[in-house]
Amino acid sequence: MFKKVKKQTACVLATSLLIVMSSGCTHNMRITNADDYFVPPAAVPKQTIKLGVTSTNSSHPQNSKYINAIVDALQRNSSVERVIYPYTTANNKDQADAVIDLSVKPHYDGKGSNFFVNWPGFLIFAPAIWGYGYTADISTEAIVTNVKSGKSQQLSIPAHYEFRQAEIDRTWTEVGWLEIGIIPLIGGIAFTGYDDDLTPEFIKNVAPSYGPYVATKTTRAVLESLGYN
Repeated sequence: MFKKVKKQTACVLATSLLIVMSSGCTHNMRITNADDYFVPPAAVPKQTIKLGVTSTNSSHPQNSKYINAIVDALQRNSSVERVIYPYTTANNKDQADAVIDLSVKPHYDGKGSNFFVNWPGFLIFAPAIWGYGYTADISTEAIVTNVKSGKSQQLSIPAHYEFRQAEIDRTWTEVGWLEIGIIPLIGGIAFTGYDDDLTPEFIKNVAPSYGPYVATKTTRAVLESLGYN
């Protein structure tokens, strides 16, 4: 009888621990270097511009969101009177002062330090406290064309972001508490890589800094090409 009660108690404690871990072992996404790309509001110029925007990424389910972030920032830029997106020569001829063709190529990666976050970090619930570390290198190419002169220039705008996050699909390995730590050890090796599930949330979180950053650089290039600076 005593053994049966002891076994039931152990099962209850194990179940309770799993419930607590599954409900609490998460870390909301946080971009740790977003301030590196902060763009302060610019003064309204004497002359504003009309822009057309094109992109081969417009049909991509994820990369199109980067383009949308740039377009949104251009629409809120004090130097821009109007943004036409998507711009086509057939439908929008003579409606823009310049056309910006955008191309975005992101590369995502996980940090090697994630191994130590998972093991022996599981002992202090490090994944939930600090989250796993990731990086995103967003390569943005912009071809700015002066509609009147037909002259074009190409801009390369790199951006490197670092962020941290943890979800239950990885922190479940903290069940290592219930055994000798083999599960988090193996998980630590696997979790040094990037988690593809994070991409939609990352784009949503990075848009407020990435969009204005690229929009400001491309707008300056347009103003210079038109002789407004």
